[in-house]
Amino acid sequence: MKTSAKRAIEQLTLTPNEEFTMKENGFVGTLYRPEKDEYPGKAVIMFGGSDGIYPFTRLMAEKYVKRGMAMLALAYWNEPGLPDCFEKIPVEVVEKAALWLWEHGYEKVGLWGISMGAELALLAGSLMPELISCVTAVCPINICGQGFIKKKGVMLLDCSAFSWRGKEIPWARLRFSRRRVLRDSLREKGVCLRSCYENAVLYAPEEAQIKVENIDGPVLLFYPEYDVMWPSELAAKRITERLKKKDFAHLYKCVSYRYASHMLIPVTSRFSMMFKAERKYPEKCRQSDTDAFEKTLVFWKEVW
Repeated sequence: MKTSAKRAIEQLTLTPNEEFTMKENGFVGTLYRPEKDEYPGKAVIMFGGSDGIYPFTRLMAEKYVKRGMAMLALAYWNEPGLPDCFEKIPVEVVEKAALWLWEHGYEKVGLWGISMGAELALLAGSLMPELISCVTAVCPINICGQGFIKKKGVMLLDCSAFSWRGKEIPWARLRFSRRRVLRDSLREKGVCLRSCYENAVLYAPEEAQIKVENIDGPVLLFYPEYDVMWPSELAAKRITERLKKKDFAHLYKCVSYRYASHMLIPVTSRFSMMFKAERKYPEKCRQSDTDAFEKTLVFWKEVW
């Protein structure tokens, strides 16, 4: 097990109420029920990003459980029975988790995702509006992206990152150049993949754009003013423009932070130090993380 995963496990403090596996349940997840339920009838499915460290997702879920929300931490890749790279990952794992929650008494099911998990949250919400009634996307993207594998760097695959009902979801081709990524990362003093995604975010064909207007519930977006990992601020603008153009029936809200990074989460992590903003303004970034956490809880309580 990776050292980073070990560190995440060592910080876990809550006892799971249910554990799920692909073999037994068709999805990999951990359900936590709060001691005092502050959101009766509601549950949120949470997933992380492309790091694929499932214990870290569980750790983030615990933060919300301690504030009274039932949380199901979900793995969608890099766990037994799941894909080991971003190649046609089946969105059905979210569907199966949501169905389980519905079948066990939850009347509203929401999604929370960050980075690639935000992409999945928006996709899943748009594909299954009958099951999902709220989406929170942190550092979002407005497209279904190209598949890739991470082995000694990143290698793009000629396919979609996600699939639905056995078919690839239409996807936007990325522009990956190791030389450009290295140049940008050196300039930003941290991992920078913006150049790979900017063209797709701004000019993706209609079929590759996530149909966010199909989400049947409120949408909450968080992002830093300038996201070096990928252009989530540009993507959020595209998402809100689309919702407005399509006369979206529900409330949607965008919250941006001057002092924040792609790790806009309520968990202190060594991964945060990958970003210059986190190293230069650690206290202000922590304040942004906390503010996003609190605003999420208020949104779930008052809007959803």
